[in-house]
Amino acid sequence: MKSSPIGIKSVVMVVLVLTFLIPTNVFAQPPFYVAFKAGIYSPQSSDFDGSDTGFNGEFAFGYRFNPNIAAEFGIGYFNTEGEATAMGTTFEIREKFDIDVVPLTLTLKAILPYKKWEFFGLGGGGVYIVSGPYDYYYYDDYYYDYDYDDYDAVLGGLFGRGTPLQYNTSNVCWC
Repeated sequence: MKSSPIGIKSVVMVVLVLTFLIPTNVFAQPPFYVAFKAGIYSPQSSDFDGSDTGFNGEFAFGYRFNPNIAAEFGIGYFNTEGEATAMGTTFEIREKFDIDVVPLTLTLKAILPYKKWEFFGLGGGGVYIVSGPYDYYYYDDYYYDYDYDDYDAVLGGLFGRGTPLQYNTSNVCWC
């Protein structure tokens, strides 16, 4: 991992501001659409033992090829932070981390319309830009304390399913 000259939070803020400045009616004309996806990020890997549940959000710009197939480009943000400690008879190791991730994804979406509902499954991949401060403290007759910021970009995949909540100017409904 490399040292980042600018913070990942600055990049996320610029992208979110630009996203809000783009007129949505440009993208919202059928068959184009815009979606906002909010949720939580809850790491399940043993590598993240001691980490907290964090925020997860994404803006997606999509194109619906027909009633059953769509493609989306998404840009999002999620994070987690935590602390892990290991102790022995002659040593102590303590790690603190705050991880921010900006995913840039391309997704294919299969849609099953049923009456007023739409059920979907999706799969895709993308680049995940990962960054965060890391503090490592080690004691074994000597003190070692390392503080640094790292970042990296990794390829990854995604799978999901759900039902959208659609908003129109007259009401909020499950459509």
